[in-house]
Amino acid sequence: MWNTYEQVRDLLDKQYRQGDFAQDTGLPLPELESGLEAYYASHRDQPRILLKAGMFAWLVNNAQIRVDAFDWFADHIATGRLMWKYQGIWFREEAKTVPPSQFAGNPIGFPTLDLSHTTLGWRQILQYGIRGIIERAENSLQNAKDSEADNLFKAIITVYKAIRNTIDRLAKEARRVNAARVVSTLEFLVDNPPETFQQALQLAFIYNQMQEIEGEYVRSQGVFDQLFFPYYQRDLDEGRLSRNQAKELIKFFFDKFSSQHFGAGNNFCFGGRRADGSDCCNDLTVLCLEAFAERKNIDPKFSLRIHANTPDAIMKQACECIKAGTNAIVFANDDIAYPMFLKHGKELEDIVDFVPIGCYEPAIMGKELSCSMSATYNLAKIAEYAIQELAAPASFEEVIAFCKAKIQATLSETLARACAFERTWSQVNPSPVLSGTMDSCFEKGRDVSNAGTKYSTSGVMCAGLGTLVDSLAAIQFLVFEKRHCSWAELQAAVQGNWEGKEHLRRLAIKHAPKWGNNNPKADQLAVELTSDVASIINSTPNTRGGHFQMGCWSIDYTHTFGRTTKATPDGRKNGDVISKNLCATVGADRNGVTALVASAAKLDHTDFADGSVLDILLHPSAVMGADGADVIAQLVKTFFDQGGFFCHFNVLDAQTLKNAQLEPAKYSTLQVRVCGWNTRFVDLSREMQDMFIAQAEG
Repeated sequence: MWNTYEQVRDLLDKQYRQGDFAQDTGLPLPELESGLEAYYASHRDQPRILLKAGMFAWLVNNAQIRVDAFDWFADHIATGRLMWKYQGIWFREEAKTVPPSQFAGNPIGFPTLDLSHTTLGWRQILQYGIRGIIERAENSLQNAKDSEADNLFKAIITVYKAIRNTIDRLAKEARRVNAARVVSTLEFLVDNPPETFQQALQLAFIYNQMQEIEGEYVRSQGVFDQLFFPYYQRDLDEGRLSRNQAKELIKFFFDKFSSQHFGAGNNFCFGGRRADGSDCCNDLTVLCLEAFAERKNIDPKFSLRIHANTPDAIMKQACECIKAGTNAIVFANDDIAYPMFLKHGKELEDIVDFVPIGCYEPAIMGKELSCSMSATYNLAKIAEYAIQELAAPASFEEVIAFCKAKIQATLSETLARACAFERTWSQVNPSPVLSGTMDSCFEKGRDVSNAGTKYSTSGVMCAGLGTLVDSLAAIQFLVFEKRHCSWAELQAAVQGNWEGKEHLRRLAIKHAPKWGNNNPKADQLAVELTSDVASIINSTPNTRGGHFQMGCWSIDYTHTFGRTTKATPDGRKNGDVISKNLCATVGADRNGVTALVASAAKLDHTDFADGSVLDILLHPSAVMGADGADVIAQLVKTFFDQGGFFCHFNVLDAQTLKNAQLEPAKYSTLQVRVCGWNTRFVDLSREMQDMFIAQAEG
């Protein structure tokens, strides 16, 4: 049964695009949909959490299933994302209660109900197993303190009995189709927590599928090497697995994620340190990096927690992957994470379970609901507002005062509207599957949607820092220092999209100070602005007993926000991209990567409880030869020693990217790190391809 991964890899890649579910195992999708509608109609007067739990149970108990005999894991169930349909219906109903924005004509902040950034209690899933969670909820039900707790525990019992039944159905189907690789594993998991490496991985993936059927993406697979190492080591010690067989299981497991590829990728966390500074890496860390390098795939993506005592061999192994073009890795600085979490109210003993959620949003696994995109905020709009609304400022200080007042007003409204969205969660998406993994939900008798978790935080993604800083630096340089133009002349040039004002535009682009160049004036503006924004966001309570948290990143909103942002004083034209993450504006980092690192490190990254990340682009010639990986490792060390939080890399040259545009079939495996995820260069839009080429040329 072993050594078949390469033989069946094409089948693994296509497994979620197959529609051949066993017809006698459940209802086809049209009948499943109509049956769920009937269930909803006859139970809609129930408390929403009981209604949701009942619908989930009916759906998974009646859906068709499939077990693939060539696979080491079983999970296929055809639910058609029907629970998400009702989530959408309930969201549209509840969203009517959210007041409109006073800035709707030219919006800057975009609050929403963030249901897609979750980290569950992986330790609890593995410790208790499915039956153990049912028993835990049954015991808690006997002592429920009020009707809300009573409903929660009943809902957990309902959904976990349905999950147990799904595992039992898969086991019976596996035996029927003679899927010998998974039969005994599934049969054991029906009533027991896992004992072996395969059982632990199987349970984790079934849980992953069940939570996403319920309606929340699983955005972190946890501190993977810490969680699964005891099972791996026990199997090796007792002779059940060899190291190579364990690696084969890992590859099959990783392919479950890549073959159903979620757009932003699936995040696996490794490494890190304990509170005493000791390292958490182990042989499973090494083995997973080996599998990662050998698969050469864009998914899953890895987060590697780095600290002063991280083994050099682990760092080198990760950097060799990046050098080779398998660069779906973000590095996280544990020596900043610990003080950051403590500053924002986390307990020391919890921080060992720090995981990046989604892309690079920090959270505590199993203890925190960190809705890390509860709002998005376009910092570059502040520069646009200044040009549109500010009349003849007498000094640069007046410009800064206007910008700070505008930030205060627009952020305050954005956060207030985000709170209004948060109040709808218990009606839009009560989450008993997720709540069943959280110790604090049992202790409080509250669902995750109603402050059940120990820590309940709400993130605000702030994009376009470089564009705002460069715009303010250009105003200071052009109008108040060098007096190349008056305020009115700059206003007219920018409002006219710089048409006919190319000389002035070139002065703004080429001669004004720029973020990302270790320029004291530009960098001080960035420090001052991020400190002010963080003080507003981080001090604002959310509706779940926690606070909002600032994130200094953009992901691909550099395009989304750019399209709706008019020309800015830094020389940018209408609709052009805004700056990305902590990066300089495209083409503006003229002093090299060390200057970029120095600028980004000047910010107080402990203010960014929702994360921050620096993108570093290197030419292949910079990492050639035996010492190439050491160049990458040294850049990470330099950034982290200076106080940086997260960083990731692209190793690209412009000519290769241009060739890939012309002959995409020849470059089908060329990966790029987009933001917090990887994709194939040839799958990007022409707009994004051109941006990467411009960055590589810069």
